[in-house]
Amino acid sequence: MRATDEASIRKQSVVGTQTLEICMSATLKMPTMKMPDFMRLVGSDETEAQGAERRIFPRKEMQARVQGKRLDHTIPARREPFLNLSLRDVSMGGLSAISQTPVESGERVSVFFPPEGIQRGWDAFGRVIRCQPGTFGYRIAVEFDPLPMAA
Repeated sequence: MRATDEASIRKQSVVGTQTLEICMSATLKMPTMKMPDFMRLVGSDETEAQGAERRIFPRKEMQARVQGKRLDHTIPARREPFLNLSLRDVSMGGLSAISQTPVESGERVSVFFPPEGIQRGWDAFGRVIRCQPGTFGYRIAVEFDPLPMAA
């Protein structure tokens, strides 16, 4: 939806022998809400967040090493089943990382996040959205599987 919509009303009136056309237009400005600082997206200003940004969950820049495992039964996935990933950012919906091994878009992966301090390690499952060659390896984006609702 655009931030500004225009509504116009046209009406024809007959006065005597002349036809008058009355046109009224109004510009409707949609309210915009300022996003709280803790929900701001990494590397974006407000115009970018309202425009091209399609993420549902805010992402957090993170530099860590995580272990990935390819779950597909393809020949390349069976030859190199493990991935060493350098995280770039992570959110509730997915992650972005650098891998030395190329992976196919749509490929199923699991990612193990090691324990930090008193927090236990955890696994996430998802699929590769994109894999692009970069300067330091392959930039991959993984979309996590949705978690089932608690009963």
